[in-house]
Amino acid sequence: MVATPAADRSSAASTETPPSADAERMERAVHTFLQRESRSESPAGEWQEGIWQPAPAERRSCCDEIAPTPGNKQALEAHCRTILHIAALFDVPATGLKRAVRAARSRVRPGANPPGSTGKSQAELFFEASRASREEAYAALRSEAVRFADLQQSLLSIGKEEPSALVALLEKTGIGLERYVLAVGYAAEVETAYRFASSALEKYRSIQEGDH
Repeated sequence: MVATPAADRSSAASTETPPSADAERMERAVHTFLQRESRSESPAGEWQEGIWQPAPAERRSCCDEIAPTPGNKQALEAHCRTILHIAALFDVPATGLKRAVRAARSRVRPGANPPGSTGKSQAELFFEASRASREEAYAALRSEAVRFADLQQSLLSIGKEEPSALVALLEKTGIGLERYVLAVGYAAEVETAYRFASSALEKYRSIQEGDH
């Protein structure tokens, strides 16, 4: 058998199709979302005058529409853990990222130990992560609901604007509707996960009590 020359092998290898940049970004986005959701990773940012602000490298245009208040000082931190923000962070479609996250979750082996274990049971860790994600999802949904309510109010007098302003309003409404739908869908998924985690934790504690 004649060995393939090194030059030929190198040439053959160079013809292999590398992973697309889009696929790589999507993979990194999924990993980042899951890490942030489980609190294994935090968005880049810092506290400024009692309000959490994202770092320049973390901030995206979607952050500009989030207005933290004294009663919700971590609104931007919670936003930076959402599908919408992470999609913008990695320049991937939000709907595509949502599907990819769902697919990644379905591949997780039941009973697998989560990274950064703290000694707590998997049921407890899952419940805590689900509870935190639930709070953030509803905070994000409230923000989107307020923003979309303002857009709906503007639509009540539609047709009275200048043509150029009307086009801009319709475009802004379309974007707002997409954001709102994504926020509702994410909140529904998180609520389902939270209820499952609550049930799993109750069963775990019941078993533990029965062993003593």
